Amino acid sequence: MSSLFWVRADPALGGPYGWTPSAAVRNRGTPVRRDLNDAFLRTLRPPASGRLELRDARTPNLLLRVSARSMVWSVRARTRDGKRTNVTLGTYPAVGLAEARRRALATLADIHRGADPVAEKRTARAEREARRTAPTVADRLEQWQHAKAGRWSDRYAREVARIAAREIVPALGARPLAETGRADWTALVERKRRAGAPAAASLLLRVVSAFLSYAEAAGWIERSPLPRRAAMLAPPPAARERTLADAELAALWRVSAALAPKPRAIVRLLILTGARRAEIGGLALGELDLEAGRWTLPAARAKNRRPLVRPLGPLALAELRAVLPAGPVAPTWRIFGSVGAEPYAGWSKLKRRLDELAPELGAWRWHDLRRTVRTGLARLGVDRDTAELALGHVSHRSTVERIYDRSDPTPAIAAALRRWHAHVAGSIGAAEGAVVMPLRSRAA
Repeated sequence: MSSLFWVRADPALGGPYGWTPSAAVRNRGTPVRRDLNDAFLRTLRPPASGRLELRDARTPNLLLRVSARSMVWSVRARTRDGKRTNVTLGTYPAVGLAEARRRALATLADIHRGADPVAEKRTARAEREARRTAPTVADRLEQWQHAKAGRWSDRYAREVARIAAREIVPALGARPLAETGRADWTALVERKRRAGAPAAASLLLRVVSAFLSYAEAAGWIERSPLPRRAAMLAPPPAARERTLADAELAALWRVSAALAPKPRAIVRLLILTGARRAEIGGLALGELDLEAGRWTLPAARAKNRRPLVRPLGPLALAELRAVLPAGPVAPTWRIFGSVGAEPYAGWSKLKRRLDELAPELGAWRWHDLRRTVRTGLARLGVDRDTAELALGHVSHRSTVERIYDRSDPTPAIAAALRRWHAHVAGSIGAAEGAVVMPLRSRAA
């Protein structure tokens, strides 16, 4: 601390009031005490170096620290536990003498009641810093999707990414995940439901619920904020029952002839195989064995993460040969993608075109074709287990069955789908040597 002495009259300090450093007189670190007033403060000039400390005689423990850079008010006291504390009250002249005295008395009263303003400010500053650097909802969503990469189907991964980007991040993405609550998440779902999109609201709820459950398990949050019966917020829509009759399948097959080779093949393969549209849309060249007449869906692309072998009859082989690349390409080449690296993405446009070509079909969806195949297999006499496996379903089997039954269902699946291929061939009038089996037949 600079040494100080009182100058009775010094023109350089503006008259009789003023403090100036001196090497000749030392105050041994004790602030100089005096009755501060506005006139004195206005004429006070800071030292060229070092710092002055003036103690107000009227207000206990009120100090004014003066340096070349600033003049700062503070209160120096001891907390209830005996710890010395120095609380900054503001800078002069932004905080005048009267306001500094008022703040000093209020601060001393808080300290007397047990407060520690410096520690409290330090804690608040640490909390602000922690909040500033805390992972946001957007950060955790990205981590969640990365952790699940390879465990979700490609289609579901794209759905999650779309919902996160369009629904969750714009509303909550910038907020720390740990600071979000039940009302924040339920409001997202409620807005979607009120917008007249119950199915979309239900899907959004499922994604949010899965994300928050993972966040809880990963320790990102203490507990998922969603209620136990969150499904009540956006119940899933009633299960669809639409299946296409034989005449409708024949009509769809017929109008698909007006399409370009790739979309035509997509429609017809959906009818013949009962595959999911993402499975057809992402079909890679290396999955096909045209000589053996089979398509092997790898586990990485299957929804249940199990490979599935499907037979390819004459109708399916004809469609595939019409769209195979002319030159040599890698086995990962996506047959129906626009550039070979990406899966087919024109589903909405293709559906609108089919509706224009076959308005007599009325309302139907892509998934209705899959339901139609499953219903047709049952009517053709295919047993329940084989029919489910042919569509890539495993949920009908108990956990014990899935663990202990390691038999290969491929021959039974192939036989079932060949029966379906023959039926479709008969329905469209182009059996091409296949045996036609009407749906009324239940022969084994």
